[in-house]
Amino acid sequence: MTLPDGPRQLIASALAAAVFLGLFIGTSLVWWLALTLAVVTYFALLLVVRRRRPAEEIMVSDLVSAADIRNAARDLQGAADRLRAASGAAPATDKSDLEAMAGHVLSIRAQITADPKDFRRTRRFVGFYLPRIVETVEGYVDLARHAHGADSARLAEIGGRIKGFLPVIEKIDRACLENDFAALEVEVDVLGMQLDRG
Repeated sequence: MTLPDGPRQLIASALAAAVFLGLFIGTSLVWWLALTLAVVTYFALLLVVRRRRPAEEIMVSDLVSAADIRNAARDLQGAADRLRAASGAAPATDKSDLEAMAGHVLSIRAQITADPKDFRRTRRFVGFYLPRIVETVEGYVDLARHAHGADSARLAEIGGRIKGFLPVIEKIDRACLENDFAALEVEVDVLGMQLDRG
């Protein structure tokens, strides 16, 4: 039998209290022995009635929980929104690249929510690299608004390096899609063999 942790603790506590009162008042057992038996009853019930895992802890794929997918989807959506906002304020030469980055981030989000196995490939990117990419892009866009004259060459160099993020994000997006293609190809091959035998 399994119960959520809250009700499980309440039932164990109520039963332990009933055992204590029954032994102490009902049978006039010394209080310390009645309390010891009540504590034993409490822990015994916790061993018999196991804790039901909440949805956040249930694994939807190897080493990936529903909470991981939900948090990654939220983070990816936030990153895409921030990239789109940055593209609106970016120099005209950078707008399309920043929009493309946001589009690939949303595509990765869609693929992760559809296939949690993709999250294993992108976990480090989503949790570590993407936030830094977004912060760097926002810093660049803010700097571009304030840079003048002699700073233009330095700004153009930084902009060129920021554009280098796009092929990396595109490659991660393609890897998620390729993972889905590979799984589908295997399913089609297996189904084909079964049909041939049938």
